[in-house]
Amino acid sequence: MAEYLGSDYIYSLKPNPADLAVPQIDEDYIRKKISKAFQIAKNCRVEIIMKDNHTIGKNPENVKRWSRIAKEEAENL
Repeated sequence: MAEYLGSDYIYSLKPNPADLAVPQIDEDYIRKKISKAFQIAKNCRVEIIMKDNHTIGKNPENVKRWSRIAKEEAENL
């Protein structure tokens, strides 16, 4: 689908919130997933919406770290 969107539309990426619902996130796994999504949508305008985070594994640092990883991967494009 990304190839049809181009830069005329926004590619809205909504990762699975289960990645944050653990006491310690798997940073390598998250980085690979985000990087792959960015590669698929490389010619699109992209927004990432992390939704439905109710427990975040009882560790607020998960959100901070996930956000940093997403930002780093966006900057690597």
